[in-house]
Amino acid sequence: MTHFLLIHGSWHGALCWYKVAPLLEAEGHSVTVAELPGRGRHPVRPAFVGLRDMVKAMTRQLPPGVSFTTVAHSRYGILASLLAETMPERVERTIYLASYMLRAGERAADHFRADMASFLRPAVSFCRTGLWDWLDPSVYREALYHDCPVEDWMLGRLMLCREPLRPALTRLKLSEARYGAVPRAYIRLTEDRAVTPALQDRVLNATPVDRVEDIAASHSAYFSKAEALTRTLLKLAGS
Repeated sequence: MTHFLLIHGSWHGALCWYKVAPLLEAEGHSVTVAELPGRGRHPVRPAFVGLRDMVKAMTRQLPPGVSFTTVAHSRYGILASLLAETMPERVERTIYLASYMLRAGERAADHFRADMASFLRPAVSFCRTGLWDWLDPSVYREALYHDCPVEDWMLGRLMLCREPLRPALTRLKLSEARYGAVPRAYIRLTEDRAVTPALQDRVLNATPVDRVEDIAASHSAYFSKAEALTRTLLKLAGS
């Protein structure tokens, strides 16, 4: 059986996996639903949160010594990649879900700015002094939840928060000997308006993976297509 580490994306928290986690457990797998620093049960000022702090948070939340498959959504593909670099002996596979799968030396902020068709791009404001960014609530539904039940759109409206900015400004330090030794797969969300299919294809063209699967869903497939997403995760994990 597989132990899944589920990592949410920007502005969100662990609650976004509330449908997928029990479906994985119902199939006999174990799950750690990550809560990144700065939200939920782990409040902290955004300026104090860097990418390495997020790696430490994942280490604290995972069962000691357990090998796991990482599933990372959106911006925090960068965290999944750094986890593979940091502990390749424990990461069995990384699955990027419409995610920033970047090369060594790249920054999430640069790819965000280059995603010209993204509904997020004109709707994000930045606080340089507090080192956080924020998505305008007026675009939540169309950018993130356009195919989701109204209850999940409301959940998003209630839980989204300021996002620590330092991780997106950090250039990834990855090596072929460590990061490159961990198998990678990618799930394309073909109706995504936040991390557009164009950006998803660009990162896929730059970094090889051994499997690619498509789901016809918005950026929030964990809400709108939870069962299809779960089946795809199990398929890619070989479970």
